[in-house]
Amino acid sequence: MLIAHISDSHVLAAGRKLAGRFDTGAAFDRLIAALARQPIQPDLILFSGDLGEDATSEEYAHIGAGLRSLGIPVRAVPGNHDARAPMLAALPDMLGETNSGHLCLCDTEFDLAVIGLDTLVEGAPHGELCADRLSWLEAALTRVADRDVVIFMHHPPLTTGLHDMDSMGLLTGRDAFSRLVARHGRVRGILCGHMHRAIQGECGGAPVRVAPSVSHQIAFDLRTDVPYAFTDEPPQYMMHIARPSDALISHIVSIETTDR
Repeated sequence: MLIAHISDSHVLAAGRKLAGRFDTGAAFDRLIAALARQPIQPDLILFSGDLGEDATSEEYAHIGAGLRSLGIPVRAVPGNHDARAPMLAALPDMLGETNSGHLCLCDTEFDLAVIGLDTLVEGAPHGELCADRLSWLEAALTRVADRDVVIFMHHPPLTTGLHDMDSMGLLTGRDAFSRLVARHGRVRGILCGHMHRAIQGECGGAPVRVAPSVSHQIAFDLRTDVPYAFTDEPPQYMMHIARPSDALISHIVSIETTDR
């Protein structure tokens, strides 16, 4: 099973530039073109949040049109720049929804079961897994107790060393999440975004893969007194080869650009 893992497009409508610098709408279009050129097409696209920058219906319409043009199944979860209502209105075929109104999903149509977790705290940059979401996850993992699983979410369940970004990471529910992953025992990968860098780690005995941004990256800087800063590293996404009962194999793919 080949999974294209994309994250943090921060699409702005009408050609607006993020921070006066990044044409995120054009970057998203280049991502779609890059995926269309792949000689072996992915079986599934997982979008780990921050689809839009301002969470407008125009942004989600642009994103939906591009993704649907590929003819590949897409599953998505929100990031801290997203908003549930307009995202669900524009992309209902790509999302799930729990009884508590969170945009989580559990999909058993693929070789591995796919679980998407909503870590959004609307109006805040950090993430959380509250009691409702953890209860939903526990039930979902119970339903797929006999399956290998991939989990995807926006905020990584890691402390990465990027101090400013970690301060707005997954601040609630991390330990309980780790225990649920360990208890299931067959989580092959936890796929995340938010950090705008490729990062690897581990949680609950499962590998964590943090995807870089398909638009713009954040500089590698381990100093604790320095705010995050953008860098001119290229836009990237990840390709994961996921096989039942085997280790997750992950590749980073750069997207060609000439106008940054």
